[in-house]
Amino acid sequence: MTNQDLIYLADLNLAESLREIARWKTHSEIIEQDDLLLVAGGDSTPLTNSSIRLGDQALPPADEVMERVRGYFGTRNLGYSVHIRRHIDSDLEDLCRSTKMVQISQSPGMAIQEPIRMKELPAEFTIKSIEDKSAAIDFASVAVASYQSLGMAAETGGIIFETPERMLRPYNFLAVAYWNQKPVSCAMIIFSHSIAGIYWVGTIESARKKGLGEACTVMVTNEAFRRGAACVILQASHFGEPIYLRLGFKEFTRYPWYMHFHRG
Repeated sequence: MTNQDLIYLADLNLAESLREIARWKTHSEIIEQDDLLLVAGGDSTPLTNSSIRLGDQALPPADEVMERVRGYFGTRNLGYSVHIRRHIDSDLEDLCRSTKMVQISQSPGMAIQEPIRMKELPAEFTIKSIEDKSAAIDFASVAVASYQSLGMAAETGGIIFETPERMLRPYNFLAVAYWNQKPVSCAMIIFSHSIAGIYWVGTIESARKKGLGEACTVMVTNEAFRRGAACVILQASHFGEPIYLRLGFKEFTRYPWYMHFHRG
């Protein structure tokens, strides 16, 4: 796989993750037109209302993108976010900055193209694949609790995961780590476009620094390769980046994320 192919497929997988997360909610809307994806996710915060260009060129023009984004979310009285692909969207990022949107992150896009050796965990820890509603609820509880340290409100997390059983699709694979039977860490992969993307890696605060997030990441990565993924990609948080580098993931681009907060 060439680096150009990797970047294009990773962009598509990121866009697919936005669609997929919207599908978990009973009230959401997905609009795709002229290489622009708009997702309204059932909450008023920018976290669930997203936009991203889809093509392999900087089109539509940045001013047109922003006009459409503002119009779509503004008429719905919603905050919104713009996902930037730094390898192609410099014009759109310049516009986000000039309009004083808030930069939330500049996550490195990272990839690995081979399985990772799994370390043995102490007996009090187990990692399980998620196959039923009860276990999906465990996954959601860990994700909501752990992502509060990244600024996600518990109420927003509750909206994102309001129907956790909708995550149980054949193109997804979810894992949860248990500490003495209590769910404490999680990770998932979303398959699309011949690759797999890792999302929702998290560990509750009381169980951090025990290698559980790393172990969940290794488990879902290896499952992706077992199922035939050409590579595995992710967008790292500042907490996760050192771990992923240690595991062998390599940065191939950056995905800055800008938000506009609706003042209603």
